[in-house]
Amino acid sequence: MKIKYLGIYIAATLSMSACSMVGDIDDIKPYYKMETDNVVYNTESAESVLRGVYKSWRTFNVSSFRPYMSILSGTTASKGGGLTGGQEFITNSIQASNVALSNVYQGSYLTINSANNLIMLMERGDAKGTPEQRVLEIIAECKIQRALAHFQLLRHFGYFFDLQSNYGIVLRDQPFQGTETAARATVQASYDFILQDLDFAIAHAPAQQEFHYYVTQMTAKAIKAKVLLHMGKYALAEQIAQEVIEDADNKGYMLEDDFSNIFIQGYESTEVLFATYTSGAMETASDQVARTTYSDYTKRMADGLLAGASDGNLATGAGYDPRFYMMFNPASAGALGNGKYPYASNGTGKHNTQMILRLGEIYFIHAEAAARNGHDSAARESFQKMASRAGYPMNYVGQLPSETLLRSIFDHKVLELFAENGEDWFDYVRYYKAKNIGLNAIKSTIKAESQLVLPFPQAALAGNALLTQNPL
Repeated sequence: MKIKYLGIYIAATLSMSACSMVGDIDDIKPYYKMETDNVVYNTESAESVLRGVYKSWRTFNVSSFRPYMSILSGTTASKGGGLTGGQEFITNSIQASNVALSNVYQGSYLTINSANNLIMLMERGDAKGTPEQRVLEIIAECKIQRALAHFQLLRHFGYFFDLQSNYGIVLRDQPFQGTETAARATVQASYDFILQDLDFAIAHAPAQQEFHYYVTQMTAKAIKAKVLLHMGKYALAEQIAQEVIEDADNKGYMLEDDFSNIFIQGYESTEVLFATYTSGAMETASDQVARTTYSDYTKRMADGLLAGASDGNLATGAGYDPRFYMMFNPASAGALGNGKYPYASNGTGKHNTQMILRLGEIYFIHAEAAARNGHDSAARESFQKMASRAGYPMNYVGQLPSETLLRSIFDHKVLELFAENGEDWFDYVRYYKAKNIGLNAIKSTIKAESQLVLPFPQAALAGNALLTQNPL
């Protein structure tokens, strides 16, 4: 089969329904297959295919997984059912047969393969007449997507918290058709691969982009700070996060003064380091968030951090963390019941976006890394910046005891980011592994360390004889 535009093929593939993403090996084989003859031949065609790589983050398989991770962590609760396979996330008893696992696994590798195909075409010179700098930029943008997707897979399915572990993920640096078998890399090798892509992007990606649904050198550097934090490389994480914070304004990124404005503006927010483009009837990302609501855990946390416990009033917001109140008070929660997703699913014009990374998270990364490095003043400065934006007094962080500073950073970061991209779950795992939080401190259904890593889906095991399942 010959196709003229790989971007058209990608678009058709991305529109496949969730139920077509699961099944036996015969169903998997064509999923990744992409013909590459005559698909990129000049700058315009290369840019078209690049947009297809970006679009892969909006697929149902990837975007629909967001609500599952906050249910897993206990920061949100299921509302009226409706999330396929969601009960296993509620009880933290996820099986390899879970359809949501298969969806996000295959969707992530689709992003990787889309990026790999375009990298290959650009490196062999198919984009005739494209300036060398733009060739390198397109490759770098693809490598950021590839790094992000591999990082997502490592955090979901690998022992990302143990650099000595053999339980990493299958790494893909070349186009593949879904039939090739490959063993898991070690966790260290997985991180090395991700960091190599990010370092290339820091050197060669666009310095700035007009729109924040495209990635830049700053995006790559911010992701690197996040990766290093997960590796426990706190000195480097602090350093690079500080560099991002200091240079962000010069590159077109800045914190929003109003928390709610991040989500009203969506991908147009100045705070966004990378988010999906959404608009109109076709350019949408799944927002199954309407099937979730706050949990008792986050309600208690939001109540206890401000004033005193059990004095919150959701009708007025009194006594509640303002971020929590913005999300769930009836006046701002919107049609989906969550103020982070203010637009109706089937409306015209702007739609809810998928926040993949924003500057506010980098302040929390810097605060945590600095605290773990013993740099108390630096940690408190970044933490206070985020607390002030949320409506806390200017001396709030300064009054916190040093022995509770890390846990306070954890709590505020949960309220800042939950129901966005699963960060609340991964922070819980990291804090548990660092002995900063108990195993079942949030959910009584988490009883064993084996529950901290998702099992590989059956479809992945069926399609790759060399892939070994996580210890269950």
